[in-house]
Amino acid sequence: MNRHLKNSILALIVIGSAITFYSCEPKIGVWGYQDKIYVFSDSLLWLDLKDEVEEGLGSVLYTPQTEHYFYFEWKPLRELNDHKKRMNLLFLGVQNETNTVNDYLKEILPAEFQQGVEEEKFFYLIQDNLFSRGQNGLFMFAKDRVRFRENFNKLKDKIFADIHKKYFERLKKIMYAKGEQKKKEEYLTQYFGWKVRVQHDYFIANQSIKENYVWLRRFDPDRWFSVWQIKGDSSLLNLDSLVAIRNRLGKKIYSGDSIDVDETYISEVDFMNQRTKKIVGLWINDSLMVGEPFRSYAVYHKPDSSIYFIDLAVMATTKRKKPFLDQLEVIAHTFEITGTGKQEKDSE
Repeated sequence: MNRHLKNSILALIVIGSAITFYSCEPKIGVWGYQDKIYVFSDSLLWLDLKDEVEEGLGSVLYTPQTEHYFYFEWKPLRELNDHKKRMNLLFLGVQNETNTVNDYLKEILPAEFQQGVEEEKFFYLIQDNLFSRGQNGLFMFAKDRVRFRENFNKLKDKIFADIHKKYFERLKKIMYAKGEQKKKEEYLTQYFGWKVRVQHDYFIANQSIKENYVWLRRFDPDRWFSVWQIKGDSSLLNLDSLVAIRNRLGKKIYSGDSIDVDETYISEVDFMNQRTKKIVGLWINDSLMVGEPFRSYAVYHKPDSSIYFIDLAVMATTKRKKPFLDQLEVIAHTFEITGTGKQEKDSE
């Protein structure tokens, strides 16, 4: 890989917004599983690259069963029309081979993108609303298989981050398309000093204005979102302290849930435009003989010397957990500290 390619491709900004296939947005919406990606490529090319692409973009997580961020299914190009309303399409190709898919890509990909591939400047392109409204299209195109592998291994983390972001943007639109509970949002602002966008079918399962916590819940399957404001400082932002807080919350409102510390880890992520500690793991309840995944954010808010402990959890014994965890993540990322409601709380 030459120096020009290394400098340009590693700093690649996805150019889907600059290079488009259509002048107007398609009117027909998409359907199907949001994390299912249909792959169109030459069958031998997919056989050659399948393991690397699935490992690089599929990423495993445990909930506690093995799940993936994305699932891939190869389809021949002749079935493209049958999949033009699906959520996600992936096209793979190389310039130096002649086959049905590569020829198709050479016909539809913008000339400036193909020239950039030839000059080893570009490798991938993301197109919103490819054939249908809400559809995400990803194209990965290289001069040959050797360069495809080189480029993919260099850029796979960025490609994953880009398609993961698109996934959540679409999920958020779909979740709130049916409406949201503005009155509950106003209530949270008035009495707790923070708010989230409350999806249409959540209810307040438990709350205490005096103790500064709210538990929002939804069934089928059972999933919940809780916020507990506690006094504290950055010294609490470590795994042992946050596990202890989560266990106190479990005892207080979750019928005695506790954390499986052997299956729990801490990381630092971007949340609310600041670096925030996040713990990920499994909750267990010995009395109910169940254990399922949870995610918790600990937001340190210096102005009021508080930690906002934001907890997401799922109990879906017979189902995949990730789709419901993702919905909770969408809600969590609407969290906002308003600073209002202090007088009401102080007067309790």
